[in-house]
Amino acid sequence: MIDEIKLVEILKTKKVSGEELAKTFGTSRVAVWKKINKLKSYGYQILTDNEGYKITNSPDKPIPTEILPHLKTTFVGKNYIYFEDIDSTNNFAKTKDFPDGTVIFAENQTSGKGRKGRKWISSKYKGLYFSIILKPNMEVSHLSKFSLLFPFSVFKTLKSFVKSDLKIKWPNDLYLNHKKIAGFLIESSIENNIIGRIIVGIGLNVNQDVEDFPEDINQLATSLKIEEKKDFSRNFIFIKILQNIEKDYTKFLKENYLNIKEIEENLLWLGENVSIYEDRNLVLSGMLKGLNDDGSLVISKENRNYVVYVGDLSLKC
Repeated sequence: MIDEIKLVEILKTKKVSGEELAKTFGTSRVAVWKKINKLKSYGYQILTDNEGYKITNSPDKPIPTEILPHLKTTFVGKNYIYFEDIDSTNNFAKTKDFPDGTVIFAENQTSGKGRKGRKWISSKYKGLYFSIILKPNMEVSHLSKFSLLFPFSVFKTLKSFVKSDLKIKWPNDLYLNHKKIAGFLIESSIENNIIGRIIVGIGLNVNQDVEDFPEDINQLATSLKIEEKKDFSRNFIFIKILQNIEKDYTKFLKENYLNIKEIEENLLWLGENVSIYEDRNLVLSGMLKGLNDDGSLVISKENRNYVVYVGDLSLKC
């Protein structure tokens, strides 16, 4: 059987004949030819002549052959599953007991989900849409912090790529120049007050143009490309995100520490008048004062502080 990752590594460094490749992998030249065609279908540009094959250009697609050789993690992404199309990466993550750290990526989700069942629009080959399966085995009291940990980790990653105004929208969105650029959906399995598994669904808009968004949301959503006016390498950003998530998540498991103060300093609408809605019903309006140590929101109204654990946050008009 031909190892695609090893084959790509070989063909990126030199031109190799089909005969030599067949010997290297202990297979036939026909099998090599089929694998070369498969790599071309992924988007690899491969020079082919009488002397053999050589990769001349690689696709900016998060396929395993482009991600795994460069991913410097201990467990996150080591089991990596890539789809061109799928209904939802979070749904697929529930189909069986995948190993801790499994990452499921899809170029397009036909039924991508946000919080409260909202639909997530995925533009094929332009964004990053993936789920991470983690098994923290921690008390359920830590769940609210998990809702902030992953947006914060991605926030810190993106800060090195953008000059624009990047903020964290409580509880689990990222906004760039006051438009949504990333969403997070965290689903948990809890038994006897222990979080046995969490599925972290992440959608990040990278290289979308304005016309990629439906008219009803193109004033609300944006992408790195739109705001920074340049294209980005999805692969490079994706690898950095996975590495930083593992680092921050591992630190949290060991030390039970999350820098709530830094998250608070980067909250969207901090110090402004906001409203909290639950099922579209207004629950509370007041000034967004900050965060408690457990990640809950503090709203100040008429010289009294109110604590909010769930709800949709909006800027008060």
